Formats: sequence, structure tokens, C-alpha cells
Amino acid sequence: MDSTVPSGSTNDGPENLNLENLLLREDIFQSSLNSEEYLESLAPIIKDAIRANGLSSLIHKLNDIVKDKDEELNTLSLNSTRDINTCIDSIDNIHQDSSDLNKELSQISISLNKSVFELIGKKKTLIKCKEISSKIGEANMVLNMCLQVLEITNKIHELIKQHRYFSALKLIDELTSIHLPKVSSFSFAVKIYDSVPHLTRMIQDESFDNLGKWLAVNLERKLLAIGEGAFDNVYSLQEHWDQFKKEKTSATSAVYAPHKLNSPIELSIREPSLNYNVFEDQALQISLTTLYDAILVYQTLGEEELLSKLYYKEWLKKYNRIIYPITSSTTSAVTNTVSFSNMANLDEYLKKISGFFVMDKQINRATKYRLRTEANSNDLWDSYSIKLKPVLLNYLKVNQLDIDDLTSFKDLIGNFLQVMESNGYKVIDMYEVLMVIFKEYYAPELIAQFRIEFLESIQSDHYMPLVVQDEKDYENVMKICWYKPGSSFSPQNVRSMPISFPFSEDYVHYCLGVRSLLEDIIQFISRHYGYELNQLNNIIVNDIFEQVLGEEKGTGISYDLKEFIGRNSNNKEIVSQSYTNLEYYLYSLYEVGKLLNRRLRIHTGLGIHNIDSNGKFTLRAVESFTRVRKFAEDSIFEMVDSKIRELLDMVEYDTWMPEVANVEANYSIKDFALFLENLFTSIFASLPSTFRTLGLFRSYDFVAEHFLEILKNVPQYNRIAIANFDLDIRHLEESMSNLHATTPLTDEEGGGSVALQSTFTELRQCIDILKLDNYDDYIKNPTLRMRRFDRVRFEDGVKLISKMQLEEGDDSFNDDSIRSETASPARAGSPSQSILSTSAASKFAKFSSKFRKTDL
Repeated sequence: MDSTVPSGSTNDGPENLNLENLLLREDIFQSSLNSEEYLESLAPIIKDAIRANGLSSLIHKLNDIVKDKDEELNTLSLNSTRDINTCIDSIDNIHQDSSDLNKELSQISISLNKSVFELIGKKKTLIKCKEISSKIGEANMVLNMCLQVLEITNKIHELIKQHRYFSALKLIDELTSIHLPKVSSFSFAVKIYDSVPHLTRMIQDESFDNLGKWLAVNLERKLLAIGEGAFDNVYSLQEHWDQFKKEKTSATSAVYAPHKLNSPIELSIREPSLNYNVFEDQALQISLTTLYDAILVYQTLGEEELLSKLYYKEWLKKYNRIIYPITSSTTSAVTNTVSFSNMANLDEYLKKISGFFVMDKQINRATKYRLRTEANSNDLWDSYSIKLKPVLLNYLKVNQLDIDDLTSFKDLIGNFLQVMESNGYKVIDMYEVLMVIFKEYYAPELIAQFRIEFLESIQSDHYMPLVVQDEKDYENVMKICWYKPGSSFSPQNVRSMPISFPFSEDYVHYCLGVRSLLEDIIQFISRHYGYELNQLNNIIVNDIFEQVLGEEKGTGISYDLKEFIGRNSNNKEIVSQSYTNLEYYLYSLYEVGKLLNRRLRIHTGLGIHNIDSNGKFTLRAVESFTRVRKFAEDSIFEMVDSKIRELLDMVEYDTWMPEVANVEANYSIKDFALFLENLFTSIFASLPSTFRTLGLFRSYDFVAEHFLEILKNVPQYNRIAIANFDLDIRHLEESMSNLHATTPLTDEEGGGSVALQSTFTELRQCIDILKLDNYDDYIKNPTLRMRRFDRVRFEDGVKLISKMQLEEGDDSFNDDSIRSETASPARAGSPSQSILSTSAASKFAKFSSKFRKTDL
């Protein structure tokens, strides 16, 4: 088998490793080497060695391992012998030590026996000492109780000196119920017990006296500071609410705008921490300890009702001292003798009063109404407000307040009422003072100021159409003024600068004044006016706008306008421009009505007369301005009529039987027509085309009627006179047409053109009748009369024909009573002859000079 092992081979094959692992197992010696388990582990190794022809090598390896194990066993045996010898030596040492310890224990036992006898003696001594100590402790405890009673008694007196009455009262109760019974056998305890009722009474009295001093210090002396704190809180609340409304208000929504401070909406949104608390004001440093102490004292003693009565009397004393000087006036029937010298004094007084009533409510709330009830506070306020109201109204009456003063006075009263309302007092009766300020004082002042500025405006106006050179000025005018959409000066119709407006500066000032008036009113009522909104709107509309725009003398500007126009009725520029302005005034009033309804709905929550936000409201002032406009119209026509009468009075026909026909209208008629043209151009140039057409119609109708009457009143005339007269009338008709042509007409005004052309119809038909070659055609032909001469009555036509003086050969009539003669035509080139007298021509020359110099 040795020959099967190759030379140089190692013993480190897999079978060797497995064999080593097997022999190294810890439990290898716990089982027999010929056991079944061991053989099962060895079998695979032997099989592997046989397969690899390494059996001899395995045997050698096993022999080597056995030798190594024998050597390890021998080594372990030698080492164990040495350890055994060492242990034996240690056991000998321990035996010696135990003998020594036994001797020592014997000595200790002797000592313990001796100590036991000594301890028994000491214990007997200790028991005697404890008995003595117990008696000393009992005596000490009694002494301590006595000392504690005395200390508590001193503490009670000390607490009374420190004004800590409830603490003193609690100590008295502790003293009588706990400590005094323990030392009742001592005489000093009996004396202390007998003094308890006196101490209790002293505590009760001094606690209320201290409460009175507390009121004097923290109420009377700090009233002004409390009132100023309450007013400052109202200012901050107002600013906070205004800021909230500003943040919540958008271009399309103004839900919170109508609601004022202390309204239900504002109160529901307000944070409680924003409310003023007197006792949390660090600047005041008011402690409620004294108040609570007194309440607890009387509550402990069961005397709460007595405390309430005493406090009520004390509070009324403070009240009567604070409300002076009003109390001095209530005994007199003449309350208007009570007045404050200036607003600063009134301001200080109202702040003190507000501080008093604020303290009343806040003390009540802090004490859970144990001193005064809510009804007590409200009744006191109601009785006071009855006294204060006439004093405030009297202040308004005896002092001359301008608008700024009225605003300051309104803010003072409004803030005062806001403070009262914030603390739960009813202010609806006192609110009447605010309404009186607005209606009876502020409104008249606003009206007077507006009227003064308006009068200054109309008196300083140049009464010329407003012309702006700058685009910014144009934009400002368009923002301020009300105008009809689609006007010639509207932005969509403007192409370049300068821009000429139909109205004058007066209308711009008026629009700005009306807008400023409304803004002043809105600003004035923006705070404090939260009640009686219908009445407030009624004052704004009827007592301010209707009044200032109305026709009452000394108040309304429509009266001032009418009076101004009447005073300047001979000034054509003022009258005509005022008429134009009035057209825009009238339009603005409709816009002002809508603006009023819209702005009042935003700032008061109510429209005018329950009109909705899209409804229309028309001011009664529209009727007043309509009458003023009619007056201006009549003034213009009266001025024109007077001038035309003066002109027509100068037109005189001296002969109706001329022998020479004119080739053109007489120069006096030409001058008359020119004067008319100048008159209309100067007066009607800036007026609406409809009014211009109406003026032309009236004037030329009057002229046509005048010349028709001249023709009807002539006793006799010939054909030459009628031809000359026809030439003059044609010139007037042409002048009228020229004037009318300068005014562009709209489709709606087309009817005015037809009416204007008809002014000369009757006169024209009368002349045409007299110019007929054969009058029998007119007399005997009804169809011709109806077709050509429908405006002339048959009798008038026959009468006109009957006055015609015919020349020989004129066969115009075939009537037996009238002989017709044919008139020979005028020689060509013959000089023209006027049918007007020379005196009339002279008058025209003088009038022409007068017309050029006189301002119409």
C-alpha cells in the first residue's frame, strides 16, 4: 500500500481535511470510536481514499493523529498534577486562617455580652428622658398656639392698615373657628374673642371708605384720561373699519360701504381685543383689587344689598359733581343760559362725561353687576342725555360756526355718541343733535357757500364759448362736466386741438361745484350717521340740492340765474350764452339725479324714494331751470323783437304811385336786412340750430306780418309800386334764406325749415295776386285760387285788387265797377326811385351807427 502513494505527495488532500475535522469535533470522545455515528462519519472519508488510491496515506495520517493526541494527553496529565499540589497548599492555609478567626469570634462574643448589659441601662435612662420631653413638647405646643393667636391678631391689624380687608376678614374667621378654641382657657383669648365683632365692623366700614377713596382717585381724577382713552379707541376703531372697507371694496362691490362704526355688521366683524378696556390701559394703571376686596368683604358678611345701596349713593355723589355745570341749569326754566365758552371746553367736558359712563359700565361688567345693575346705568344715562341735549343745541344756537367748526363739532358729538354706543348705551335720542347739525346748520352753510361761488362764477364769466388749447385741460373738462353722448366735442369726435365747447366757463364751475357739494356731503355723513337714513337722504335731496338748485330767492341758483339774465337782458352775449348754458344745466340735472341715487345707495345703503340702483330720479329743479330757460328764451326774443320794431319803425313808404320801377331793392331795405343778419349772427351764433330756426321764424314772421299790414293798409297803389315792393320783399326772403342756410339741420329739424319758408307765404301770395296780368283769373277761377293763393282769403284778395290803380291799356279787370288800363313798362336805364321817405333813410343811418356802438 505504501508503494501506491506517490513520492513527494502531500497529506493535505480533501480526505485529510475531512478526517481532521472529524477528529476535532468536541463530542468525539463522548461516543465510542466504533459507534454507529462515528463509523457513518468515517465511512465517506475511507471511500474517498480508496477511490483515490490513498488508503495507505490515510492510515499514516490516522497514526500521526493518534500520536499527537497521546502527546497532548500526557502533557495535560502532568499539568493537572501540579494544580492538585497547589490546591492542597491553599487548603492548608485556609484551615490556619479559620482557626485564627474562631479565636477572634470568641473575643467578640465576650464584648457583646458586656455591651448588652450596658444598653439595658441606657434604655431605662432614655425612657425617663422621653417622658420629660413629651411634657415639655405639650407645653411648647400650647405656647405656640398662644403665640399663633397673637400673631394672627397682629396680622389682622396689619392687613387692615394695608387695606387688605378681605384677607383680614378671612384671618378673623380662621382665628375664631380654629385657633381661639384651642386656647380658650386663657384670659387673653377671651379678650381677643370679644374684640372680633369690633374688628369685623371696622373692616366693613374701612373697606367701603377705601372704596370711596378708590373712586375719588381712579374715577374723578382720571376721568379726562379715561375719556381720552375711549375717544382714542373710537379713532382707532374707525380707522380699522375704514381700512377694512377699503380692502373689501372693489369697483363692482361696495357691500360694507354703507355700514358705519357700531353697526351690527361692524360689530360682528370687530375683534374683541380691539375694544377699549379701562382696566387694561397701561397708562391709567387702575387696579380692581380694592373694588373686589370690598365686594368680598360685604359678600362674606352677607351685606351685599347694603353695599349696593351705599355704592349707589356714592356713585350719585360723583355723578352730581361731574355733570356740573349742567346740574346748575336744570333748576332753572331757561336752559339756554348754560353754554360752554369754546369747543375745547366742551370737548374736555364730554370726554370726562364719557369717562364716567364708560367706567360705570365697565365696573358693572367687571363686578358681575353686584354693585349696580345694567338698568341703573342706563337710567342714569337716559336722565343725563335729556339734560345734555338742549345744552348741545344751545351751543349751536349761540355760537357762529362755519363749515369747519360744524365739522369739528359734528365729529366731537359723533365720537362721544360712538363711545356711549360702544359701551351699550342707547344714543338714538341724542342722535337728533347730529341730524340738527346737518339739516339746520351744515346744509344752509353749504348752500350759502355754493351760492356765493356760483354768483362769483356767473358774474366773472366772459360769456363766450369755452376754448381749451391743451389736451389735459380738455380731459379735465370732460371729467367734470355732464354732456350728451355724441356731442360735437365728445372724445370720439375730437380730432385736434384747440376744442371749442358750446358752453362757457360758468357751466364748468357749476359742474365742479355740484360734484364738490356732493362730495362734501358724503364726507360729512361718512361717519357717525348710521340712523334715520331715509330722513338723511331726504335732507340731502330736498333740503340741500333741491333748495340750492331751486328758485327760492336768496337760496336757489335758478332764481339767481333768472335775476342775472333779467338784469342783463340787453346784453346779447350774456343772454344768448346763458341760454346755451341752460341747455347743459338742464341735462346735468338729470345726471345729478342719477348720481345722487347711486352715491347715496353706496354710502347710506338706501336709494332715493326706494329707487333701485338702476332707477332714475329727476330733481324738481328741472322744472325751475326749464322756466329759467324759457325766461332766457323770452328775453332773447324780446330783445330781438325790440330791435326789429326799432328797425321797422324806420321803414316808411312815402308814395305808392311811383312812375319809375326800381332795378334792385331799396338801400334802406338792404340796410334793414343787413341789420337783421348782424343781429341774428351776433345773438344766435352759439345757440342750438332749433332755437335759431325758431328765432328766424318768429322774427321773419313778424317782419312779413308787418309788411303785409303795410300792403293791406295802403289806400291805393300801382303796378310799379307793387313791383318795387316785391323787389324789397324778395330781398328780405333771400336774406332769410341766407341766414337759415348757415344753420345745419338734422333730420328732426327738417320741419322747421318748411315752417320758416312759410313765413312770407301769405305776403308773397298777396303780391303775386297783384302782379297777375288778368285779375279775372283770380276772381272767377276758384281752382286757381286754391292752387296758388290758398293762404289769402278771397275777400282780402278782392280788396287788394280793388286798390290797384291801372294805367290806360291795362285790361286786368272785366268788372263794370273797375276800368282796366294797361300800364306802360318802365323805360330802360331810368334811375331807380325809392318808395321810402328820406326821413326813414336818415333814421336808418343813425340806427346803423347806434347798432355798431351799442352792446345788445
